[in-house]
Amino acid sequence: MKTRNKVFNFTVCNMPDEEIFYKQCKALEDNIPDLKKVDLLHDVDGSLEQIYSHPRGEVIVANDFYVGALYVQADFDLLPYFKK
Repeated sequence: MKTRNKVFNFTVCNMPDEEIFYKQCKALEDNIPDLKKVDLLHDVDGSLEQIYSHPRGEVIVANDFYVGALYVQADFDLLPYFKK
């Protein structure tokens, strides 16, 4: 997996974790209206990348063994969707 240039980058965990990856995907799906799954990519090293589309841009959740982290990249700020 390669990192993409996105405006907003959020490190979720400083190491890859598949369980947290799926929990993070579920949290985004539950809290961001109009978020649509596009692709779930699997790399040969076990890395996962869930790509979403949204009217405001693209969102990517990556469980990246090459980088050694679980992170979210987005074209728009996701934090307002999680303020409660």
